[in-house]
Amino acid sequence: MSARRSIVLLAASGIVAAGAAVALRPVIDRTRRSFATSSSPGARAYDLLAGAVLGSYYDDIAADCAATLDSAGVQSPSILEIGPGPGHLAERLLDLLPGARWTGIDIDPSMLQTADAKLRRRDLADRATLVEADVAALPFADDVFDLAVTSFSAHHWPDPGAGFAEIRRVLRPGGVALVFDFPVAWGRFETGSTGTDGAHAVFEAPQTSTFRGIGPWAVVRRVELAKPG
Repeated sequence: MSARRSIVLLAASGIVAAGAAVALRPVIDRTRRSFATSSSPGARAYDLLAGAVLGSYYDDIAADCAATLDSAGVQSPSILEIGPGPGHLAERLLDLLPGARWTGIDIDPSMLQTADAKLRRRDLADRATLVEADVAALPFADDVFDLAVTSFSAHHWPDPGAGFAEIRRVLRPGGVALVFDFPVAWGRFETGSTGTDGAHAVFEAPQTSTFRGIGPWAVVRRVELAKPG
């Protein structure tokens, strides 16, 4: 092969590679953002993973939410879910609590779209509202939700203290937040976030227990946060 032909082929390869990089840049950016918020390459992958691996977790979280509301005597609750992802917990909550109104906020629009499609297929969308928003700046008035719940999300929050302050603000007096997440050490390792520890400066006497564990080690922690009535 002549030197001239080699140079032409190298130049053509460079142009093709540059064009592919430009074409793939939006995909790469979306994937990077998704890993930052949900530890997955995208909403579809997370939907499949959550359904296959976390289904029983969501069953038990929904039952826990229902029992918490029942013990408080709330019949037609207004529920806020932070980081609903593709909607696995949302559909369980709306099935279990036919009088409930559910609002989900997420910073990932693809997750919201996936959750919306899931709820529409189940004819649950008439009791659901999906909002693109950040937990650190909730677009709701004070004292509007009976229950706030979040699962496997808090360790992704860049400023957990601000997020928990907003959750406390939008809870009604006597309202409760239930937070299900990995131990704080995992959040520090994966994202650098203090996760559920951010609640301590905002809520009085958080009640922390093991939701799932292996022997003496907590795999998933449950944190209950109450707003005084």
